[in-house]
Order: sequence, then structure tokens, then C-alpha cells
Amino acid sequence: MAGGTTEKAGKAAVITHRDRPREPETVMLWSDAKKSPQSNVSVLPGDTVVVSKAGVVYVVGEVGNPTGIVMENPDLTVLQAIALAQGTKSTAALGKAKLIRKTPNGQEEIPFSLKKVLSAKAPDLKLQPDDIVFVPSSAAKSAGKRSLEAIVQAATGVVAYSRF
Repeated sequence: MAGGTTEKAGKAAVITHRDRPREPETVMLWSDAKKSPQSNVSVLPGDTVVVSKAGVVYVVGEVGNPTGIVMENPDLTVLQAIALAQGTKSTAALGKAKLIRKTPNGQEEIPFSLKKVLSAKAPDLKLQPDDIVFVPSSAAKSAGKRSLEAIVQAATGVVAYSRF
């Protein structure tokens, strides 16, 4: 009757039945038709249904489109998240990426080599809600790119000047 869930909905719903408020029932919401009958529980007038919110992963730094990604897939990996952020820029320091994760002991930084992951020499890390994938900039690549741009601009200026 509520019209279904949104794309930001999580995979679980908690149903609090009016006649047993201290015994909430958690139901998994499956997109798989074979498992969905398990989610089809009776809801009576006065019951409350609360659908969990999907987790979000953030991809920032030298990527095409720094963004937050709703975790529709609970098995989302670093490579999938970077692909959804339109890949890395040419100035990315692929060997110095970091996964920033909230833990019970505070924030933890997990360094990893995106270069090794891309070449299948290191595992593609599975992400958790609220993870941040940070792809830093390479100072050398950035300087090289700026130098190349300056050379192209100078050459263009010389060509334009010699025409007049």
C-alpha cells in the first residue's frame, strides 16, 4: 500500500506487531523471486513496518566523478565502486589508494595498491556501508601534465604568432 521501496532502501524490514510490541520481526527483502515468499509475512492494522536504509560508499579523489554510491549490491567491491565513479583520472596515484573504514575503535585507514588490484596481483576489497575509497593525486603525474599543457600552449602561441 505504501507503493514499494525506493532505490535507497536497505535489504531488511522490521515489523512491530501491535499485539506484541516487544517482539519485533525482522524480514529480509529479496529481489530474487524464489526467496521473496519468505518475506511475505502478514501485516495487520496497527502494525509498524520500518524499512532499513541502504548503506552508502563514497569514492573521492582522482576519479572521474567523486560520489556517494548506494549499496544496492551487498558485495560491492573497490573496483566496482571506482567504475561507478567513472574510473580514475590520468593523474591518479594508483599505488597509494586508501580505504577509510569506521570501526568500533575509530576510523581505520587501509592502504592498498589499486595498480595491483587492477592487474589481479592483489584482491579486490569488499566494501562496507560508510566506507570511503580515496584515490590520491600523483604529484609527478600532475606536474608532467601541467608541463605538457604549457608546451602545447606555447607551441600554439608560436603558430598563431607566426601567422600574423
